[in-house]
Amino acid sequence: MSYAGILYYKQDGVQDLVTFTSAKKLNALLEFIKKEHSDSKIGQYVYFRFVPTHSCDGSPYIELMFDTPQKKPAIGWTIEPHIDPCRLYQDDVDKFGKENYSLPPCCLVSVYGSPGAVPSLHYSVPLDGVVRPVTLFIHRSLRTAPPPIVQGTSSSSSTASISQTSRDTEGGTFRSDIAHRVMTENIVLIKETQIDLYFLADKLLEKSIINGRERSQVTDEHCGLTADQRLHKLLNSIIGTIRVDGEVFGIFLDILREEGTRRTIKLADKLIEKYNYI
Repeated sequence: MSYAGILYYKQDGVQDLVTFTSAKKLNALLEFIKKEHSDSKIGQYVYFRFVPTHSCDGSPYIELMFDTPQKKPAIGWTIEPHIDPCRLYQDDVDKFGKENYSLPPCCLVSVYGSPGAVPSLHYSVPLDGVVRPVTLFIHRSLRTAPPPIVQGTSSSSSTASISQTSRDTEGGTFRSDIAHRVMTENIVLIKETQIDLYFLADKLLEKSIINGRERSQVTDEHCGLTADQRLHKLLNSIIGTIRVDGEVFGIFLDILREEGTRRTIKLADKLIEKYNYI
C-alpha cells in the first residue's frame, strides 16, 4: 500500500517550524493542514511504501535522517528535530482519521538562520524505511528584512509597530544599546545554562573579542577565583564589548549555537526573542 508524506512550514518567532507528516491519503493531509494550520506554507509531498518489518519488533516505520553529509553549505543554520529518532510508525499512520485519532503522526523540526548564515538553506533529509529511496529537502531563505509595519486602529498600536521595526538590525548588525540591555538583564540565565567556559573563551579569542591575556585569566584554575566567578568575569567582558559593538551580540549567539547542546541553542533563541521584543 502506498502512503503520502508532506512537509509544511510555519514561522515561529525568529525561527521556522518545519513539520513532516504522513497518512494514507494526500487529500486527508491537505485538508488537515488547511483546517488546523491555515497560516502554514505547504512544501514537498512524496508517495512511498513502508519496508516490511523494518524494526526489530516487527512494526514498520519511516525515519528522517539528519546526519547525512550535505552537498550544499549550511553554515550558520541550525536544524534541530524535536524528537530523536525522528520516526513515524505505520500503525500510527494507519490510525489517523479513526475515532480518537484526529491528528496525524508528525515530526517537528526547528530551523534557525543566524546573522551571517548563508542566504539560502537547501538541507537534504533522506527518508529511511521506504521501498524506493527518496530524499526530502528543507528549503529556507534567511530573513534579513525587518517585518512590515502593521497599521493599527489606534495610535498606540501604530507606535508599537514602528518601535518594533526600528529596533531590527541594520545591515545584519545588532543595536548595541538593546543588545547590551538583553545581556545585562539575562546574565543569571546565561550562567545557569552551564556554557563551557573554555569553549567560550577559545571562540572569543578566535573572534578577537578578547585577547590572549584575558583568555588565560579566565581559564586559569589556580588564580583564586571559582569557575563561576571566572565565567562571570568573562561575561562582563562580553557585555562591555557589546555596549560599543552590537555585532558582538550576534557573534555570541553564533557561539552558543556552535556549542551544539539543546540548552545553549535554546538560550540563543531566548536571547534573540528578548532582543526583538524590547
